Order: sequence, then C-alpha cells, then structure tokens
Amino acid sequence: MPVPGHVNPTLPVARALVHRGHRVRYFTSVALADRVAASGAEPVVYGPAVGPEVMRPPRSLTALARETDGLGAALLPDVLRTLRADPPDLVAYDSMCTWGHTAARAFPAMCWTATVALHASFLPAGDAPAAFVHRGDHPTAVFTSRAFQPGADLFDGEVAWVGYPPAELSTVSPRRHTYAALGTLFNERPEVFRAIAEPIDGEVLMAVGRADLGALGPLPERVRAVPWVDDQAAVLRQLWDEHPTPERIRAAAVAVLDSDAAERAARLGRTLAEPGPGAAADAVEAAASRA
Repeated sequence: MPVPGHVNPTLPVARALVHRGHRVRYFTSVALADRVAASGAEPVVYGPAVGPEVMRPPRSLTALARETDGLGAALLPDVLRTLRADPPDLVAYDSMCTWGHTAARAFPAMCWTATVALHASFLPAGDAPAAFVHRGDHPTAVFTSRAFQPGADLFDGEVAWVGYPPAELSTVSPRRHTYAALGTLFNERPEVFRAIAEPIDGEVLMAVGRADLGALGPLPERVRAVPWVDDQAAVLRQLWDEHPTPERIRAAAVAVLDSDAAERAARLGRTLAEPGPGAAADAVEAAASRA
C-alpha cells in the first residue's frame, strides 16, 4: 500500500531479508521509491496512476474501499505482468492492498498488516468492507504486538503479531514530551489537534498526515506539527523512557485506536520489547518454505 504508514513498518523486514540473502522486490510509488531502495529492496514503481494524492481518505471505510478497488483495477494488469515475467517464491501483500490480494491468488502468499488486524465487530455497522477486515486465507504478520491488538482471540488462521520495527533508544530529555497521532489516513480533524496541543505542557509532536497544516491555526512554539513521523518507534521509546509508569504513559501518548487504547498504551514498555523485523523475516521464510 503506497502510503508511509503502511510502508515504514515493512522496510526493516525488507532489510533483514536482504541481509539474509533474499532478493526482495517492492511495489511502491515514485514518492517512496528512494526509501524502499535504501532498505536494499528493489523498488518496482507503480507509475503515474499512484500520485501524491493517492489514498487521501474520504470519511468512511466503505468509500475508501471503493477508491482502493478502482486503483487496484488500474494497477493489477501491470503487477501481474511483472510477477509472471519473474515469478517470486512468495508474494507479501498489505492487508488493505486489494490488488495485492488478487495478485497473490496466482502465487504462494502471506499478508502484512501495518497496524492492528481489523475485525468486522470493531467497525461501525454498515461500514466494515470485506476488503479491509482480516481474511485469514494466508499466513499474516501484524506489525504491532498482541498486547496492543484488540480482540486478539477473534482472529482465525495463522496470525503472528511481530511488533513494530525496533529503533535505537533515544536520549532521555529532562523535558516532558507528548506525541499525538490519529494515524495518517483518517485524521482531517484540525480542531482535535488544536485541542490536544493547547492544554498540554512541554513539547508536543503531532503527526497530522494529510490534514491541512494551515487549518491548524497558530500553534505554540513548543508544538511541532508534521505530516508523519519517519521513525515512530524511536518516538515511542523516548516516551517510555520519560514516562515509565502506566499512569504517566497514558498522559504521554495520545492515540486514537479504540476505546481500549489507553490501556494498551499503558502496556507500551512490554509492547516495544516484543519482536520486530527478525520475527517478521522468520514468518516470511516460513511461509515461503511451505509453498
């Protein structure tokens, strides 16, 4: 899926696979091709069909699924031609990448889920498109920990929660830091970011995705708003260093996941200690060996 929040967690896995001697080809957009290449993977660029506004979300998952299906119909023929010309041992596709799921029918495959696995019961009635909920028809690696996964017992099939890719520990700062993120797809709520930024003491980092930075209005100097954070794992580790108790981490990490988000944030230290790219690379090799 050619958006940073879905690409970033997978790049350490690509790097680990290349380090183990595997050849990795990675379908992506022009905008993300350099980032993919830096991992050691070979970027395969989609072309002009995937421009800078790709996946700019409507206000419902159902509408987003329709747009994704339309994009997939345009991309699928070239993707299949590329794969058939040089058949892979395994296709790893993003759980929201409908054309990847279709292409995977012709090859051994596994699914990668960039955040948490989605179950229809998590979503509003009438807005739970089948294309986006967990299918369970291929081995699946979820790039969070089981501690952060709501309703983990609801998921059938072969699912591995492999954690978010680890980063080096950041230097502890004496100042309090807060990180605010609504995700980079469903985030066009400038009033929410203003409400978060104004009452919080200390430095605030806000990942606002495709929201209009100008619409946020004037912010205090201690508040920095960016489209997205390249190394979210490092930011979360810094928060844990500064706020190592459940009560304090609840105040430090502002994330809209679901009603249980605060409790999972309180378990952040355990979450960050869980496996990352090595475990995900193991899952890839295991899936390929069974093909």
